Amino acid sequence: MKGQYEVEPVYNRIDKDLSKHLGTVKKLLMQPSSSQENIGMEKCADLVGEMYRKVGCDKVEVVETKGYPIVYGECKGTSDKTLLVYFMYDTMPYNEPGWNTPAMGAKIVDMKLPVGKVRALMNRGAYNTKGPMATFLNSVEACTKTHGRPPLNLMFVAEGEEELGSVNLPAYVRKDKRRLSKADACYFPDFEQDGDGVVNMYLGVKGVAYFELECSGKSWGRGPEEFAVHSANKAWVDSPVWRLIHAIKTMTSDDGNKVLIDGFYDDVAPPSKDDLMVIKEAAKNFDTRATKESMNVSKFIIPEDDKEALIKLYTYASTLNIDGIWGGWIE
Repeated sequence: MKGQYEVEPVYNRIDKDLSKHLGTVKKLLMQPSSSQENIGMEKCADLVGEMYRKVGCDKVEVVETKGYPIVYGECKGTSDKTLLVYFMYDTMPYNEPGWNTPAMGAKIVDMKLPVGKVRALMNRGAYNTKGPMATFLNSVEACTKTHGRPPLNLMFVAEGEEELGSVNLPAYVRKDKRRLSKADACYFPDFEQDGDGVVNMYLGVKGVAYFELECSGKSWGRGPEEFAVHSANKAWVDSPVWRLIHAIKTMTSDDGNKVLIDGFYDDVAPPSKDDLMVIKEAAKNFDTRATKESMNVSKFIIPEDDKEALIKLYTYASTLNIDGIWGGWIE
């Protein structure tokens, strides 16, 4: 917003308060908030509300749900435009093995990336997505300290159940639809640089619907019904595991890339003209090599030279994945 809202003083303020901002990020990261294990959730919600107030929110609400709280905030800006900012304050569990640094230690370590040597803050949630959340709020604080207010009105919605599938977020949105609908746009802060340091931004995020399929010999009336039997008995006895695998196979094409469930694609909205324009611009900076390296994969489903098609596929394709599968005896 050149001429209306000078950003250079804001950048200078960020540099001046960098140590304080880093402390804010660390404090949020080191507060446990594992929604799958119900560890630290209420305390983290209160901390998020406290952070809203510190950056200049005029209104802060910790809204109770049937699950974990949603933290709402409002921060008045200098224009009549309103941006709804979505956050998630829950994380995956942090007590699994394999960490090179303490999972909740917020330790700064030296790393080597394609862009060169960097110093990285390591902690559960540093990337997904407490780090981006705290960083965004730090930028809002820099705006309020520099200009008194941010360049536009802000509404914050932070949920604590993203890792559980956002089970109570729809009910909250329906109940508060009138207020939330005043927003002109919605943004989900994330770290948008690829391994080469190039910024990439995409249209929206995808929702998820989990379901479990279970096949038991007892329910089926065939196969083992009370306990596992020796594998040699497969000559006589049906296998519920094979039955489940064959059932899953009917859901997609042979390569797993096209869903064959009736009606699966019926309500998928195509990109608008504005969306296609954004995709075209995003493709100019999209680096397929850096993206593949970040995921440690060799190739994409479609040709890599069609960058617009890749971004369109990533943004709009509805997918069906197997999140995990097990049965019988596992060593």
